[in-house]
Amino acid sequence: MQRSKLESDRGKCACGRRLKDAAIYTYRSRTDRFLFHRCECGAEWTEHHQDIDPTDPVTSDEVIEVHRQLAKFEGSIAELLQPHPL
Repeated sequence: MQRSKLESDRGKCACGRRLKDAAIYTYRSRTDRFLFHRCECGAEWTEHHQDIDPTDPVTSDEVIEVHRQLAKFEGSIAELLQPHPL
């Protein structure tokens, strides 16, 4: 694997392309999720996320909040699926 050449504070790869334009490949295990990113220049980086347990119950307030946020969202599916800080 090639070493990362990211300049994450600016949101761009060392080659100048936007980080959010990189290809994303997902691997999911029972407990974790890994997002492998690859820029067109060949730079690669990985994000690790603790996976969500699909058997955990969801409250009706959480469902309503998701619907509110989706009703206001204007953008692509890729933008919708981008991780957002809490």
